[in-house]
Amino acid sequence: MTKKITKNGKFSESINYALEGIVTAIKTERNMRVHIFMAILVAILSLMFGVTGSDLKSLSFAVSLVFFAELMNTAIEAAVDITTTRYHPLAKKAKDVAAGAVLVVSLNALVIGYIIFSKKIKKDTFEIFRLLKSSYVDTVLFVLCIVIIGVFIIKSYYKRGKLLHGGMPSGHSALAFGLWIGVSYATENIVVTILTFGIALLVAQSRIEGRIHSPKEVLAGSILGTFVTYILLKLIF
Repeated sequence: MTKKITKNGKFSESINYALEGIVTAIKTERNMRVHIFMAILVAILSLMFGVTGSDLKSLSFAVSLVFFAELMNTAIEAAVDITTTRYHPLAKKAKDVAAGAVLVVSLNALVIGYIIFSKKIKKDTFEIFRLLKSSYVDTVLFVLCIVIIGVFIIKSYYKRGKLLHGGMPSGHSALAFGLWIGVSYATENIVVTILTFGIALLVAQSRIEGRIHSPKEVLAGSILGTFVTYILLKLIF
C-alpha cells in the first residue's frame, strides 16, 4: 500500500521541510559545502574591510543567488535520476543546463566580490599589514585561521570523515605544525624550536594511534600547516 502524498497542512511544516531540504543538500552535495565555506570567508573579509551599505547588500544577494542556484541544481538532478536510470540526451541536457546556471551565478558573485574587495584591499591593505606587524600574536592567530579554512575546504573536497573529526587532511596536525612555525619564527631559539617540533610530532602521533587519521592524512595536515604558516609569515614580515 503506497503512502498518499498530500500538501503540507501547516506553514510550520512547510518551513520544516524546506530546512530539511537545505540540510540534506549540505550533507550530500560537496559543492554546497564549498559555497558555505566561501560565504563564511566573504563574511570574514567583509568584517575585516568594513563593508557596509549597498556593497554589503550586493554581496548578500550574490551569495544567496549562488545558494539558490545550487539548491535548484540539486533538485533537478534528483528529479532526473528518479525519472530514468539510463543515459538519455535530454537527461544530460537538463543536468548540464542546471550546472550551467550555477556556474553563471558563481561567476557573477566572483565579479561582484572582486569589484567590492579590490577597492577595499587597495585602500586598507597597508593599514592591515601595519596592524599585523605590530602584534605578532594576532598575526599568528590570523594565519592559523587561514590554515583552518584551508583544512575545511580540502576536507569538503575529499568527503571523508567529519569537518572536526577524521578525514583528509588532519586539522590537529595542521594547527600543531602551524604553531611550531609561528613560535619558532618569533623566538628564533633552537631549543624552543626543537621542543615545539616535538610537541607537534606528539599531536600527529596521537591522531594515528587513536585511529582518527591515517599516516597519509596526518602527513598532509602537517605539510599544509607548516608551509601555509611559513609562507604567510614571510609575506607579512
